[in-house]
Amino acid sequence: MAGPKWCNLCNRNVIPGKKFNWILFLFLCLFFVLPGFFYLIYYLMKQNKCPICSGDNFGPARAAEMGK
Repeated sequence: MAGPKWCNLCNRNVIPGKKFNWILFLFLCLFFVLPGFFYLIYYLMKQNKCPICSGDNFGPARAAEMGK
């Protein structure tokens, strides 16, 4: 898990992440095996996003903003 980063779009420290849709993945694997495999590759290649604004423009975390 990555540490906090500074989101340049919403101007705050955030912990970027990405969400895996288990229901979609299981549905695709059970009924359509190949699309399930493609969804897994897509998830592994997609970038982390800000949980607040969904941006992907990050910089190093700012120490002055930690703990606020």
